[in-house]
Amino acid sequence: MRDLLEKLYDAYNDIQKAEEDPVRFLHDFEDLNAREVVGIIASSLAFGRVSQIIASVGSVVSLLGDDPVGFVMSSSVEYLIANLDGFKHRWVSGKEVAGLLYACKKLLTKYGSFQALYETCKHTGKDPLIGFALSIRNESFCDISALIPDASKNSPCKRLRLFLKWMVRKDNVDPGGWMVESPSNLLVPLDVHMWRVGKNLGWIKRQVPDLKAAVELTQAFKAIRPDDPLRYDFALSHVGMEGIEFEEILSALKGCL
Repeated sequence: MRDLLEKLYDAYNDIQKAEEDPVRFLHDFEDLNAREVVGIIASSLAFGRVSQIIASVGSVVSLLGDDPVGFVMSSSVEYLIANLDGFKHRWVSGKEVAGLLYACKKLLTKYGSFQALYETCKHTGKDPLIGFALSIRNESFCDISALIPDASKNSPCKRLRLFLKWMVRKDNVDPGGWMVESPSNLLVPLDVHMWRVGKNLGWIKRQVPDLKAAVELTQAFKAIRPDDPLRYDFALSHVGMEGIEFEEILSALKGCL
């Protein structure tokens, strides 16, 4: 199975494949703080059709310009709301995105980086994502629960897990940069495609795609790659999105069990 997954990884670990994913926007920025701001926006809007996600994230990134950190640090609440007036991504409004950007400003002022915030949250003895998400939500001037979920509940927090994957892992797709977390500690961002993989292979026993299901699937991948359980996430998710040979690949993987 590992050989089959490695072949799939090699086929999809390509910057050109990243062009078909919201992670593409992070590759435009070498500055880690800028990548954090763009990453939290891109991951928070990563739901719905891929084309719609790319368009929505692209419109916000265009507003941020070449210096996302400078933009958020110099922007008032009123300026953010005015410039995002009319923005809509599914049920998310421009005001909510403005609230997230304002939270970025407050947190960068307080901690200097999202990485420093996450490191602080690691010292609580709980899942650091709980404090990380709460800190972002608390700094917004409006309710941004549609963008940043409550990580203390049983949600798999797919979009926040996706953000962590982008910031921690480093290969041709995931740009990485964070040093405060190990890839071995990450949980699978449980989207519909990874759910299908887990259920088809019998790795997920849960009946609902919750946090425990994400843990089950991550543990299965850890048995294959304990150092990097999310290594195959991008490839498997994108095979599922494309719909080409997904069932054949699932069947081949099942045959390895």
